[in-house]
Amino acid sequence: MTKTTIQKILFILFLIILTGFFISPVSAFDTRSGDNIVISEPIDDDLIASGGSMIVNAPVKSITWAGGTLIVNEPVERNLVAAGGTIQVNAPVGTDIFAAGGNIDINGNVGGKVMAVGGSVTMSGNAENIAASGGTVVLGKNTVISKDAIISASGYTTQATIQGNLTIEEEDESGFDIDKIGEAVGAFITMAMILCFIGFLILGIILIKICPAFFTALVKTGTEKTLLSFVAGIAGLVIGFILFVILLITLIGIPIACLLMLLMLIGLSLSTIMSGAVLGSWVLNIAKKETGLIWGFILGFIILHILFFIPVIGFFIWAIAVFLGFGMLILTCYDVYSDSGL
Repeated sequence: MTKTTIQKILFILFLIILTGFFISPVSAFDTRSGDNIVISEPIDDDLIASGGSMIVNAPVKSITWAGGTLIVNEPVERNLVAAGGTIQVNAPVGTDIFAAGGNIDINGNVGGKVMAVGGSVTMSGNAENIAASGGTVVLGKNTVISKDAIISASGYTTQATIQGNLTIEEEDESGFDIDKIGEAVGAFITMAMILCFIGFLILGIILIKICPAFFTALVKTGTEKTLLSFVAGIAGLVIGFILFVILLITLIGIPIACLLMLLMLIGLSLSTIMSGAVLGSWVLNIAKKETGLIWGFILGFIILHILFFIPVIGFFIWAIAVFLGFGMLILTCYDVYSDSGL
């Protein structure tokens, strides 16, 4: 998959969340994380989760998942967006399914479209449209696609009833060449980027849930001290690296150097989360829309990552976002330290 494919995936996610934003801005999220998650009671909110595995044994409004194994045994009222090793859907999904993973098995009916990319994709339920790409794609004999189907796979079986157009792009399995190896590496990188995107999106939501006051202070710093935050991000990175080198050449300072580098890496990793929150705040102010921190962050984070894929300019946008977010974190921590009187 190319950058264009990634852009389309992010744009689709953006449209889904943006639609929910304008229709029901007061709706809440239910966030879960852990090695083994089991949903045994109905959830009337949008479920956002990540972890080793999750089994859904009760109805939910919508699911956004990133992790190992996802098994859905009860109806999903709206959308299912999932990235993981194994994705198994055994119940109806009200609107759309967007899935990327190793093995994707859809056994329930889907009210809208199915977009799936995986090592193997099996569809046994009904849907309006389906676009599936993988090593093997199987559309079962009891499946009815009321509109169009697009399949791209090296091995495929289509016994379904397709009432619209069927487009098949069969991949040649004979031998390997540099182009195929490059495509495989590109697909792996794409999958990793999608998982990182969803993971950091979920992490940002969790951070807002855990420490809303600090996140509000971060957004305020980035909004009111944008240029200063950008300069502080560059200065903090340069000074931090110089201190790291100085401490590293002394035996006593090695533990402190390692701690400093760890803190810098954490700050840089979280930088786009901070920048996305500020961008979302700017967009909401321009649109004169009032909503909570979570929706503003999600909106800005997705827009920011779409901008990253603009040729050439995207790299500079990414660099600005990293320095800005890192500087916001430095200034906000400094303000908290100053206010504490320590």
